[in-house]
Amino acid sequence: MGWKDKISGAFGVADAKFASHAIEAERAAELLEAASKEGVGFADYLSGIEDWLKSKGCRQEHIDQEMVKVKDVSSYLKHD
Repeated sequence: MGWKDKISGAFGVADAKFASHAIEAERAAELLEAASKEGVGFADYLSGIEDWLKSKGCRQEHIDQEMVKVKDVSSYLKHD
């Protein structure tokens, strides 16, 4: 399973909000870790997530709001 296959798990099913529940935040951390292990740069990471949101038919306003959360990796980064 590639990192892009993990994107949907980091978002709410009904509202497409990023990491708004504990399980989604955990999955967001796993998504970031998978992208990192695959050598994906941060710009490509963001672009992949934004493309996924667009493919789900999200409005640009919603995408912009959620991408602010995605960019704040400190809110979902796992600390060992």
